[in-house]
Amino acid sequence: SVLNTEAEARDAYYETEAALDHYVYHDNTAPFMAHRLIQKFTTSNPKPRYVKTVATAFRKGEYEGIGSGEYGDLSATIAAILLDPEARSVNLEADPFKGNLREPILRLMGLMRGMELQLAEGQSVVRMQELNDRIGQEAHSFPTVFSFMLPEYSPGGRPGDATLVGPETMIMHMPTVVGLLNGMFSLIKYGVSTCNGGLGRRWTTCSEGDYSYADGRLAFSRPKTSELTLDNHAEKVVDELSTILTSGRLSSESKEFIKKAYSKRFVNKTEDLGGSDGAMRVAAQLVVASPEFATTNIVKTTGSVRKQPKSPEPLGVAYKAIVNVLFAGGADSYNMLVPHTCGANQKDMYTEEYLEIRGGIAIEKDDLHKLDGPITNQACETFGVHPELGSLKELFNAGDLLFFANAGDLTKPTDKENYMDDTVSQLFAHNFMVESAQRIDPLKAKDGTGVLG
Repeated sequence: SVLNTEAEARDAYYETEAALDHYVYHDNTAPFMAHRLIQKFTTSNPKPRYVKTVATAFRKGEYEGIGSGEYGDLSATIAAILLDPEARSVNLEADPFKGNLREPILRLMGLMRGMELQLAEGQSVVRMQELNDRIGQEAHSFPTVFSFMLPEYSPGGRPGDATLVGPETMIMHMPTVVGLLNGMFSLIKYGVSTCNGGLGRRWTTCSEGDYSYADGRLAFSRPKTSELTLDNHAEKVVDELSTILTSGRLSSESKEFIKKAYSKRFVNKTEDLGGSDGAMRVAAQLVVASPEFATTNIVKTTGSVRKQPKSPEPLGVAYKAIVNVLFAGGADSYNMLVPHTCGANQKDMYTEEYLEIRGGIAIEKDDLHKLDGPITNQACETFGVHPELGSLKELFNAGDLLFFANAGDLTKPTDKENYMDDTVSQLFAHNFMVESAQRIDPLKAKDGTGVLG
């Protein structure tokens, strides 16, 4: 709106400041911030005591002598997160409930920093393309207003059964997992390029160790000295890679496996594939493919092969399948489906409600795609869809499409005084409503229900 007087501008400023103060000093703000920041820095499933410690530091602005003493001091908050025993205990690193999966973009950046990315002459920045589609994340390019992942996302399988959350698993599915590995392998072998699934923007010779046309390359190198045997040199290199890329968490079994691969490649007689540089590329690929590189806690192997699930037996009977396509993010649904024409004895929903409420962003009636299919038991006789949704008009008019408007998740009929006690889902949180829509069974009365079973 346009403010016509200084008084209105002043009042708007004070009201905005008051609203912001209400949010900042709300009782839930400190624990909310504490939990979210802990998830990003140390562990996805912090203990209540840990959250309370960090929330207290946020409120008091001080932790162990660090901070200004003012409410919301982030230096005190971060100190509480990183210096708390739950973040520093070596014993807790073996706890499967502790730690988290590293986000794809952090793994990629960790590799480039740790292995000393060196840009080609004339290049000032690292240019990569289509990272959202290929690895699930791209810096400063959130797919929705809720960022890349939801903090309460719980993966299927044993972690979900144990009521653990794993936000990072939300974007780690088969295409992005493979895309990330291919991208890192290509970066190690060919530099920043498009070779064999590379994440760069420029084609090169795609010859391992040849970085002639790449935008950059990993320059980390450890040539063998005459004082060391090959076995000792390989052990030293693998130990250093473990420190740089996994914070020293690479298991002894993984180290031994990588050391043997390093030594084998080192003595390779093929031009540009052997020696310390060729062996380093093999070792780096094996480290980034290790579970220790993908997580922040100690990985404990069982030594047994995981059983493969049996394929379901076909029932041999005809069936119909429901295909649910979820479009994440936001949509202006009130400009997607619009009242068009109402009967003589009905309220003119287009003029009296739609135009009045939507104001300057309302769509002119002549610009709407009019729906001509059968419409019964509605407030208006005819509706229209957005000018860019002509395909939906065709589907609806052919009888192949239905609109479910104003649909939500209510466990049972209720009112605003009693909804907190009557409902299971959080009615005013977009992420929880999406989850309920996917599950279809908000009460989880029966396991295996939902869009995908």
